[in-house]
Amino acid sequence: MHIKYALILLLVIIQSCKTNKTAEDESIKSIFYQEQRAFGKPILNYLYNNVYALNSLNEIAFTEKLDSLQSIITTHLTNHKNKLDKKTYTNEQFAIKLFFDKYILEYPLYHEEFTGEEIILSENNLSKLNENLKEFNHANLLSSRDYIVYMEAYIKIEAIKILESFIFSNLDNQQLNANWNVIESTFTNHAVSDFWKQEYLYDHIDNMGIKNIGNLYTNFINSCKTPEYITKISELYESQKKGRESHIIETYKEIDGYELEMHLFLPDAEKFKEERTTMVHFHGGSWSQGKPDWFFETGQEYAKQGLVVAAVEYRIKGKQGTYPFESIKDAKSAIRWLRENATKYNIDPNKIIATGNSAGGHLCLATALIKNWNEETDNLEINAVPDVIIVNSGVYDLTNNQNKWIVENIVNKDLVKEISPNHLIAKSATKMLLIHGEKDMNCSYGSAEYFYNEMKLLDNDIELHTIKGADHWIWLGRHSAEVAKITREYMEKLNLK
Repeated sequence: MHIKYALILLLVIIQSCKTNKTAEDESIKSIFYQEQRAFGKPILNYLYNNVYALNSLNEIAFTEKLDSLQSIITTHLTNHKNKLDKKTYTNEQFAIKLFFDKYILEYPLYHEEFTGEEIILSENNLSKLNENLKEFNHANLLSSRDYIVYMEAYIKIEAIKILESFIFSNLDNQQLNANWNVIESTFTNHAVSDFWKQEYLYDHIDNMGIKNIGNLYTNFINSCKTPEYITKISELYESQKKGRESHIIETYKEIDGYELEMHLFLPDAEKFKEERTTMVHFHGGSWSQGKPDWFFETGQEYAKQGLVVAAVEYRIKGKQGTYPFESIKDAKSAIRWLRENATKYNIDPNKIIATGNSAGGHLCLATALIKNWNEETDNLEINAVPDVIIVNSGVYDLTNNQNKWIVENIVNKDLVKEISPNHLIAKSATKMLLIHGEKDMNCSYGSAEYFYNEMKLLDNDIELHTIKGADHWIWLGRHSAEVAKITREYMEKLNLK
């Protein structure tokens, strides 16, 4: 009995030691991570706030700057080498490498975008990146945030190369197809491949919709070996499909093999018999992503109040490989189509409201201010100018560094001024409501204020409403009610309901 109790006591002591050791290790790691965050915060701020300046440097200066920042973090890790367990130390070492290697990976892309200079990385930097190739197919790394971020950058860059080869020209959903191509050629581990396919498929459906992705969707559902991924994707796909079945969908334009959709929400014809005010919505998404679906729910609500509502699909970079010039042509074609079909849908052609968020807001401004950039197939005798525009967080300046990609394939870089509202100040018959967040970091409040002041000097019918303390996404979250109230009161004042 004494031996039995002694063994039990020994096991208790051993377990207690293990528990204490685990607690001690966790405490050490906690202190390490706290210090690492303190070291890392100013570095992250620098990298975030100096993207243009950093990537405009030549490769030697760029690498030296990046190495100096990385050494701060690696020195901190080295100082804790004897305190941290081996696994934690190794994982952190790899995570730090991936974090900074991502900037090397993206450098040629951004350097060319910002300076116009095409470069090939040095052998030393290429060697750093090639070391990471060995890790791509390790499923255990899927829990690493730095691995995920690095791989997203890798897939983006490889997809760009595919898109530049034009093998997907005139094919819808070009970005998704290019991403899919990279995933299938990069990941041989089925679990890793399934992960990335569901990531990009979900993102595409969420941000660009389900139109013309049936083959990729079916391919994924039939080949995926992870049940939770199948459930996740199929539920989203079916919900989007249901949303498309709730209203009328017309093709308002066929161009380069694409059939562009007009999603129409109509009021009760028995209740609202006279010609109706029509609200035309252009989604945001930096002319690169976005979908009409984002306005479906709001469109249904406005239709109940007696408005005809049109949510417009227009060409974007992520689907058709186009630029804002094409988006503007589509926006003007959409307004013309609505006026041309006014009788069919009981539309008052003199009460057309164009509204949009961010890039969609820019398209509203474009339809009102830009006289050229019309589709050759359009009937120019039909007016493409809305009677009213309501712009949330609009893009007023397309000539800044952030938007250099717009003219990446154009010799005359000044052409962007022809579609930049702050270069198009003029007298307009269109009534304008501008709503903008005071702390918008995506589309500066100053650019909206400049447009308002210059348009006001010409005695235009224009209002600017400032959302105090708000960032870019004022149509979402805590500021959405204020935006809705301003919009509602403005429409009531103009008797547009």
